[in-house]
Amino acid sequence: MSHNSRLNKLLVGGIDVLIYLACFFIAIFIRFGSNTPSTGWQAVLQMMPWFVLVFVTLAVIYNLYSEYTKYDEIIVSIGCLLIVAMLTEIALSFLFRQFAFPRTIFLISAILQFILLSIWRYIVWRQALLIKEPRRAVIIGYSGEIRRLLGSINVNLSRGLKVVLEIRLNSKDHNFDDSWNKFLSTQMAEGIDLVIVCSSVGYFERSVIMEYCIESQKSLVLVPNTYEILLQNARLISAGDVPLVQLTGIFEKNTTRFVKRFMDICFAVLGLLISAPLMIIIALLIKLDSPGPIIYSQIRSGLRGKTFKLHKFRTMVKDAEKYTGPILSTEGDSRVTRVGKILRKTRLDEIPQLWNILRGDMSLVGPRPERPVFVEEFSKDLPEFKYRQQINGGLTGLAQVEGCYSTDPANKLTYDLIYAQNRSVIMDIVIILKTIKVMFMKGKAS
Repeated sequence: MSHNSRLNKLLVGGIDVLIYLACFFIAIFIRFGSNTPSTGWQAVLQMMPWFVLVFVTLAVIYNLYSEYTKYDEIIVSIGCLLIVAMLTEIALSFLFRQFAFPRTIFLISAILQFILLSIWRYIVWRQALLIKEPRRAVIIGYSGEIRRLLGSINVNLSRGLKVVLEIRLNSKDHNFDDSWNKFLSTQMAEGIDLVIVCSSVGYFERSVIMEYCIESQKSLVLVPNTYEILLQNARLISAGDVPLVQLTGIFEKNTTRFVKRFMDICFAVLGLLISAPLMIIIALLIKLDSPGPIIYSQIRSGLRGKTFKLHKFRTMVKDAEKYTGPILSTEGDSRVTRVGKILRKTRLDEIPQLWNILRGDMSLVGPRPERPVFVEEFSKDLPEFKYRQQINGGLTGLAQVEGCYSTDPANKLTYDLIYAQNRSVIMDIVIILKTIKVMFMKGKAS
């Protein structure tokens, strides 16, 4: 990151905090005018450092300082941030026994914060204050992989990244050595900021590219393959003077399993209690919309391949697979009911899986459990697909918050294995917070 870009982020972040704090004082003035009790002011001032800490932490979690974030995603991020921040602030005010803090201030300030931060962030986005200029990149790989990666870059990273050259490896006219040496001999190589290497690029080619990037101080981005992901967090052991690495990350430790199970039970019980009125309304809407059962149960493959019945609110017509057999749902699927479309977009159809979590069939966070027939099908092309079953499946996961509903199985597998290697309580909490955002984003949830 350039020095100017870092300063811009600090400036934007500082103004975010000032707007956030100013809205509390404006809300107090709206609520009380000039007659605010002195105890109220004291409570507000004492809680402000904690509120700032909550705001900054959530802003980082929701990627508000990423130069690649689109404005519609920024708006959703601000909304989710303020909802979570308001609930956290109310809890903190009770925890610290600051009962003089007027409760109406939380709602009034949240509305003001959303309006003013949205306007301010539109200016930031429009003027590209978080982007000095797009980083110039060269991408190396096979045609199909480059095409898929470019599609994602053009949609999601176009403001911060510009691919100026593609080096394709599968063409007779594009031998790696010839193409790479031709690239190095041009002035274009000097203007490159970033080299992107697809997962299909071989070890020798990667070594050559890495050596160039280190010597020329260029940034290197690798699309990881399964082998590289599994090496993350490997434990160093020694045989005499020979260094060895032992793969450990993908196997769930007893301590981790106990903590996750405790969290799962707490969240599942709380979630079932809070969502009970909503589930009654959803059940009525499903019954009114189309004939058939309210709950749809489906066999899924869980931990180490053990099958279980996963429960969801029915979103398709009755006997949807009677004539087609097991097939994946696609965009515009005619089998999806009117209510089902809404439930899928908001992911409210997943609420009954809280019961699965309470039973221990699955976890709150983890790889989404697939149907056995699809596990077998995906494993033909991706033998590593079964590795994700070494940990318990989840209601939500890294693939769900970073990818989207239509992300292909290979990329979902990558996300799932990265989660398996790096999972922790903090990571689970971050994924849960990001799931709230996903529920409000059409491109993510549908």
